[in-house]
Amino acid sequence: MQVRILDILADPDKPDVWPLKLKVFKSEMRERENLPHEYGSTGLLCKFYCHRNEAFLVSDPLGEDENPLEKEELDKITNLEKCHECIKEEVIDGVLYHEDGGSMKFFVVDREIAVMYPMELRDGSIEQNFINRYPAECKEMGIEAPYTE
Repeated sequence: MQVRILDILADPDKPDVWPLKLKVFKSEMRERENLPHEYGSTGLLCKFYCHRNEAFLVSDPLGEDENPLEKEELDKITNLEKCHECIKEEVIDGVLYHEDGGSMKFFVVDREIAVMYPMELRDGSIEQNFINRYPAECKEMGIEAPYTE
């Protein structure tokens, strides 16, 4: 999973919960032969949100208008060269998460795949296998069992 997908990933049960946070357990750097095109609105590889810098690239990210920030403001956040460096990181294993009513709701990134099913389709065995592979890292995050509401 590329980090830049956090530009659009949201909780499938609550799509207005965005952006998600990411804790990387394992990643590797990969050269990209085919670089994605930048968005015309921002001139960057992400359109709404830059996870690396934890910054929004538009003025009203969940509103009707997707007005990009002014060029000077975008330049303070990142630039296309940094975007090309960012996309080299491939997340192998990690956790996507957000606060949900005082607790943490999480989704695993397992072998490069973000496993993000709505509650009624979640498979606890996938999460348990992930927790078993990364017990210390999960415990540090407060994850000791598959997520339940």
